[in-house]
Amino acid sequence: MRVAVMAAYGAAGLMLASADTARASGFQLKEQSTSKLGNAFAGAGSSGDDASIMFYNPAGIALFDTPQAQAGVSLINPNAYLDIASATDGTGGAISGGDGGNAASPAVVPSAYLVAPVNDHVNVGLAINVPFGLRTSYDDGWAGRYHAITSDLETVSVAGVASLKLSDRLSIGGGPFVSHAQTRLTNAIDFGTLCVGALGLGTCSALGALPQQADGKIDVSGDDWSMGFTAGLLYEPVKGTRIGLSWRSQSKVTMQGDADFDVPANASVLTSSGAFTDTTVSGTVTLPEIIGVSLHHDVTDEFAVMGDVVWTAWSRFDELRFSFGNPAQPDSVTPENWNDTFFVSVGATWRPTENWTLRTGVAYDQSPVDDNFRTPRIPDNDRYWVAFGADYQVDERWMLSAGYTHIFVDSSSLDQSSAAAGTLRGTYEGSIDILTLGATLRF
Repeated sequence: MRVAVMAAYGAAGLMLASADTARASGFQLKEQSTSKLGNAFAGAGSSGDDASIMFYNPAGIALFDTPQAQAGVSLINPNAYLDIASATDGTGGAISGGDGGNAASPAVVPSAYLVAPVNDHVNVGLAINVPFGLRTSYDDGWAGRYHAITSDLETVSVAGVASLKLSDRLSIGGGPFVSHAQTRLTNAIDFGTLCVGALGLGTCSALGALPQQADGKIDVSGDDWSMGFTAGLLYEPVKGTRIGLSWRSQSKVTMQGDADFDVPANASVLTSSGAFTDTTVSGTVTLPEIIGVSLHHDVTDEFAVMGDVVWTAWSRFDELRFSFGNPAQPDSVTPENWNDTFFVSVGATWRPTENWTLRTGVAYDQSPVDDNFRTPRIPDNDRYWVAFGADYQVDERWMLSAGYTHIFVDSSSLDQSSAAAGTLRGTYEGSIDILTLGATLRF
């Protein structure tokens, strides 16, 4: 029984989470439009600058009367450093190792869109996106290695949408999407602490398996497909003023994969019950539904203002449970207790010439992570966006877009503790820089 409990503790460091590689709160990625990043995504569901509006509001493709294709890429450079105040193992001893370096890793987020009119009332579109993702990595021997080393989540979503123009003022749209997600999570296991807890100090001392003297590792990977639906409405009460409403459904991802354990020879006795052996693993994560309200208003022919309010149901992510195929390896359950969040942005667009469009915007991005549940895999906190961008109309067919955003991330405290991984306390400091480039082709 004691070994079974220790087996659960040993796997408990595995938790899906976000770090500052993900550019909206949680592990949501908002970087799906090269033009709207320059407005901090204000008006993303109502402005209709290019075909990328279909991701934020599928009804928006009704604005286009000719076919067009748009493709872009966002280069994300995040920073997240932990200033460790204290780190102790499961028996209270100070843990050796450094601060782990920059926990956040650079990432590339691509997107592509195609929209085509069918007739005067119906348009269709195709979107390829990366709507959720994270990538964090600490040094292998860092002081928090028993809590986290690597976290990697990648998603790709393909959506087919259609819009219907009900009148000159009102359009609706929607369609299904299918997503593929794959993940890899690793952390070290202090088999010395587990040995002392299961077999006693004397036995483990004789084996040479004392705390921090018998480090092993767990490596979990898996993937899955999921489906969902997106829908929206676009209303233009007066010419040049548009209001967008949008909804993206939740989707459940049940990761199926493998759990690989690396157990040092001096702790092999802990596998006698069948625990800590390679096995299959599954875990379910609910990707949240998203509801947005968007406004665009043309003040003059050259100047426009816009804003967005987006609600994300992160409270769906209340726990992460891993179930192992090996019956001797108990489930790993991590409480998350995330909160629903709001993203609020305002922006402006100025067209000084026929060829140039200049953009700016600011945003407040609320974090779903409660201070009491922050982990080394989740150094997430509230953030503030400042964005700039520009479009250049090369000719009647081609438009080039570029944008830059700096994100200020509030410092966040960490106080993480478990029987197997020990205690880790400190403060995270972070920031993010994003550069985006894209092109639009009108046929």
